[in-house]
Amino acid sequence: MLLGVGSVVIALVEPQQSGAQTGFIVSTIGISAIVFGVQAIKTARWGSAVARAFGRGGAILGSVGTALMAYAVIGSALTGTGVHLPALSLPLGRSASVAPVAAPQRSAVAAPVESAAPAVTPAPAVPPAPTSIEAERSAVVRSAGTLAFVMQQSFGAGPYPSTLSVGMSTPERILLPDGTGLAAVPDGARVLYSVAPDGSAWTVTIIGARFGAVATYSSTIGTVESG
Repeated sequence: MLLGVGSVVIALVEPQQSGAQTGFIVSTIGISAIVFGVQAIKTARWGSAVARAFGRGGAILGSVGTALMAYAVIGSALTGTGVHLPALSLPLGRSASVAPVAAPQRSAVAAPVESAAPAVTPAPAVPPAPTSIEAERSAVVRSAGTLAFVMQQSFGAGPYPSTLSVGMSTPERILLPDGTGLAAVPDGARVLYSVAPDGSAWTVTIIGARFGAVATYSSTIGTVESG
């Protein structure tokens, strides 16, 4: 029951801005609640009604929390394509999610991002820069995780694109060669992208501009590593 409640609480504090999903927090606590809840129901089938009720409640809450987390992941991934799903979480976050403004692109393996060209429309407020390495590490890990999710949804097992670029502004985004946005990255971050010769695997490393926090994802491993 406690695990189920915890999964719902985590889902209710997913990052959002002005009612639109802007990020996600993923945990296996909901799945654990389902597993333990089902086990409790089986164990107490002929025993305590209270134990069965708590097990059933934990499994239900774990299912709800897991579903909300999955919704947040999808909503955050679609943000990079310009689609903003309504947020189901409570409005606790302060991170901004803004519409992209056209700006010159740079190679994803280039040096740190240079200043974007002046926008032709009034630019929205810039999100505050990370004030600690922990905040920057969280930002680059979120960017790598979002990119991994969108690449999986768009290309499956491959082949993957030979190059990616970084463009737009406030925030900057990782882009396909045709300009399609994939994932937002902290402004000024370096994005190092490489792909296997046959396009069957890819790796990305995102390095924060202020504190040098690093997040790396490899499709052959399937997990985001931070440093």
